[in-house]
Amino acid sequence: MRALTLKGYLEHQLCELSDCKSKSLYKFAGLAQNNARLRDVLCLYISLYVDDKLKNQLTKKFAYLSESCERLSGKSLDDFDDSLSEYKTIYENYLNRKNSKQNDNKLKKLMQKRIVELKTEKGISNYRIYKALNLNPGNVNAFLKNADVSKVGLNTVRKMLAYVSE
Repeated sequence: MRALTLKGYLEHQLCELSDCKSKSLYKFAGLAQNNARLRDVLCLYISLYVDDKLKNQLTKKFAYLSESCERLSGKSLDDFDDSLSEYKTIYENYLNRKNSKQNDNKLKKLMQKRIVELKTEKGISNYRIYKALNLNPGNVNAFLKNADVSKVGLNTVRKMLAYVSE
């Protein structure tokens, strides 16, 4: 699986927010006049990834783009402050999506510790957990004994925690 890039994320957001399958910046710019979220993503994409010639053509045709693109010109992603909060939010959403697997793994580790504590406290065996929830015994044992978070999904871990919490 390829790593998510900011460019790829912005392209996906443009398609999703515009509700069209096109990759045309002109089409996006036409739709963005009435859609603030699409406009913000489009301006960020244009300022970061579009060459100057196309950027100039777009800002001449769609005047509302020129002000936003000027605000972003010369800024790096680390320079986004409160005056550029809408673009900072887009960037933070990208980072959350990019790091979602790592965040899920941290959450699964914390839940695994709690499951093991409750399981020991209540005298519940691994066998009882995977039989009651109809789970794969090898994966459940690897998760509970060795804290191998790659063996189970987050929903499965939630089911196990709910089961031992009852």
